[in-house]
Amino acid sequence: MSKLVARISVRAVVETTLHESDLTPAASSAQRMQEGAIAHRARQSSAQEREYRKEVALSADYEGEALTLHVSGRADGIFLREDGVTVIEEIKLGAPDQPLIPAHRAQAAVYGYMLLCDEPEMEAVCLRVLYVDARGGALAMYEEEPSRERLRAEFETLCAAACAWEERKLARRQARDATLENLPFPFGTYRAGQRKFAANVYVALRDRKRLFAQAPTGIGKTMAALYPALRAIGEGKCSRAVFLAARTTGRRSAMDAMDLLTGAGADAMTAEITAKDKICPREVRDCRPEHCAFAAGFYDRLPGALAEALTLRRLGRGEIAALAQRHRVCPFELSLEIAMLSDVVVCDYNYVFDPMVAMDRLMSGPGGACLLVDEAHQLAPRVRDAYSAVASLDELSRLRRETGRALGRKNPLYRAQTRAIAAMKELAQAEDFERMTEPPKTLLEAMQRLREAAGELLAEGAGASAMDSFSLAAGYCFAAERFDERYALLTSGGEKHAVIELALLTAAKEILESTRRAHGTVYFSATLAPFEATQKMLGSEEGDACLMLPSPFDAAQLETRIEPIDIRYASREQTAPRVAEAIAAHLKGHSGNTIVFFPSYAYMARIGEILLGQDGLAEETFLREKRGMAEEEKNALLSAFANPEEDGRAVLLAVLGGAFSEGVDLPGEQLKNVIVVSTGLPQPDARVKAMQAYYDGIGEDGFDLCMTLPGMVRVIQAAGRLIRTDSDTGSLLLIDSRFRYSRTRALLAGTLIGDALGLHPC
Repeated sequence: MSKLVARISVRAVVETTLHESDLTPAASSAQRMQEGAIAHRARQSSAQEREYRKEVALSADYEGEALTLHVSGRADGIFLREDGVTVIEEIKLGAPDQPLIPAHRAQAAVYGYMLLCDEPEMEAVCLRVLYVDARGGALAMYEEEPSRERLRAEFETLCAAACAWEERKLARRQARDATLENLPFPFGTYRAGQRKFAANVYVALRDRKRLFAQAPTGIGKTMAALYPALRAIGEGKCSRAVFLAARTTGRRSAMDAMDLLTGAGADAMTAEITAKDKICPREVRDCRPEHCAFAAGFYDRLPGALAEALTLRRLGRGEIAALAQRHRVCPFELSLEIAMLSDVVVCDYNYVFDPMVAMDRLMSGPGGACLLVDEAHQLAPRVRDAYSAVASLDELSRLRRETGRALGRKNPLYRAQTRAIAAMKELAQAEDFERMTEPPKTLLEAMQRLREAAGELLAEGAGASAMDSFSLAAGYCFAAERFDERYALLTSGGEKHAVIELALLTAAKEILESTRRAHGTVYFSATLAPFEATQKMLGSEEGDACLMLPSPFDAAQLETRIEPIDIRYASREQTAPRVAEAIAAHLKGHSGNTIVFFPSYAYMARIGEILLGQDGLAEETFLREKRGMAEEEKNALLSAFANPEEDGRAVLLAVLGGAFSEGVDLPGEQLKNVIVVSTGLPQPDARVKAMQAYYDGIGEDGFDLCMTLPGMVRVIQAAGRLIRTDSDTGSLLLIDSRFRYSRTRALLAGTLIGDALGLHPC
């Protein structure tokens, strides 16, 4: 029986033994990599050596006890010296008087050995490590001509360490697969529709297709997605499942589901990636190694942390934080490394779809990954935001003030910020400022300089101002350099507070490109229909499938009524007393906790004022959602709502599309009534209007796609907080005359709301 083959890069082999010690800030690393790539190309283009070949693919095998290590990579340059000796050139970005770094020399040695293996008649090879500046100019050069035997010995020594680690990972995967082959569903029976959902997920992953699945609240979508994904992993259809969630509650549900699957016998390793700001143990985050003990020596201590992680199965936020503390390493960076060892990775959308944050290696590792996208109706707006950018005069001025205080006005970063501010002011003073349709060249050039200046400072260890400046400038340059007909340039703020926004209007292309790398993608939500519109927003190809499951609940569980009051924006002030009266009447006629959802904070405040004047409604029963609430504040408010201290009931005033309209689970007596005020249409701001015009221009119904559909998604999601289990009952009041419109009613058909209203899908 032939041994398994593990494919690994030359760099990975070398870095198993020879690696940097300290962790550097991500933006600094990104800038350094970009400069290094430019330097490589500059050197390769200007090379005058005889028969110079660049990016030469080379490979060799190492035979371990349990597997064969197939090592491959691309040598930067190969050429013939005047005396006929072949030179392997490794190009690195360096500094004047740059010392030779052992890892760089080892990479050249591995390529040298590979070349000798490919060409056994070659008698000798010269290793050259060439350090260059950003323009490809030589700064320092180191050469040697080791013997064939020495190169073979070095190759085997480096590979032995890498192979030992790969064999440990292989042993864990083999133990995992043995438990997944006949893994039972963790519950005795499936819920209504759950088996069908799981079967369709499995087929999508098996055939590497996309599945758009609308399944109502209560069907158990998270478990029905993860269970078939584990079965697919066990059968070798993919190497890991990446579960993407828009909110903390979605990640928590996935981790809980994996706990149940582990309890059912799955020997699977699950990792949760938590945002750096939330998992960092320091009060003031400064990722420079000279200021952070968790960054200094990070790579020296990382192997020990990963070796322990390989013995664990649940690596959620708490477990990773504790593991990082034991090994004194950065918990966020540790979570990224652990993710690459894991069978299931639970994280935010950003790590796949945000171009500034995405972990390409999550999707590109051996065996590939499948994607499970929870609450997929939120994905398109999130990706549009990720590919958009904003340049603000106020923000640039704030950053310049910080730079001036910290680094002085003569600093290159301060001068670059000044140029960007000047470019913004000049544009804002122009007569055509509000009519611009393409990114102005002057601002792009200023932002490119700002990105370079901030990047150089980050490489030297600068702090927050440089980091924020780099992020702002890099994001703007990224959007400006790819600006096309799918973007809109939006201006506001006037001369003193100018804002230029580069807004992506449709992210279907970007989402489609990201999912093409996946071994199957499942989009699931309680609100994906109509599928034709969803596929326009998320991107789709021939062979993709759609699944719509009916509500598992009885319509009798949900008492639903429409109050047809005109609350269009122009009528709101006039009809506000009627709306408040309808809410008060419903509260007085129904016991138990109630959430009232409003279209905006301002309208919530207006109706709240009137409600407090109603007889029989005590002020103490009212709780309010506030703008920009931290996670701890949201949890405290939910706890107060679910456990009222007064007369046994509470009323929460919240906003549609806000923190409490999705991902909130209040079963049983914790929530008995929901009131939804309005059909949830987004505010028709400049970006929404531009999106609507874009879709109208390509022959689609812009108002339906950009206004009606997002609005009804908010309504259905908010109402979905109410009936969560077979035993739940409650009342739903919909206040808006537009709930009588045929299009609105068509979108409700097929949901529990539609069932309760007696509506039937077309």
